Amino acid sequence: MLGTEKKVRALYGDVMGSQADSPAIEAKETATSARAGLFVALLAVILAIGVYVALSAKLSSVADVTTQMAALDAKVAALDAKVATFDTLPAKIHKQMQADRLAAFAAAAQGLAASLDTDTQKAAMAKIAEAAKALQAEVAK
Repeated sequence: MLGTEKKVRALYGDVMGSQADSPAIEAKETATSARAGLFVALLAVILAIGVYVALSAKLSSVADVTTQMAALDAKVAALDAKVATFDTLPAKIHKQMQADRLAAFAAAAQGLAASLDTDTQKAAMAKIAEAAKALQAEVAK
């Protein structure tokens, strides 16, 4: 024998020729390959289930966000309506301030009417107080 052939037989044993085609060895190799294939297939199924669960969770969170966005749009519309009422607020405040000034003027006129000496002065001051009250009621509308 050649030197290389001896080395190959020493490394791989003496199963080169007749035993390499033996059904027992072929069945053992097939069973090992089948186990490896089954393991890879099982791993692929587990990975696919994991991806499905992850995507399902993300899609449900996206659906929740779209629902919240719809509710947010309704809230924004309500706030816009409230802000629109604030635009008329300065005019209302101005009217209220005028009505308060007229009420103070009417109270001062009544107090002054009590301190006057003659009945004609008191009657004139009472007319002024009544006119201030009427004007206050008209402004407050």
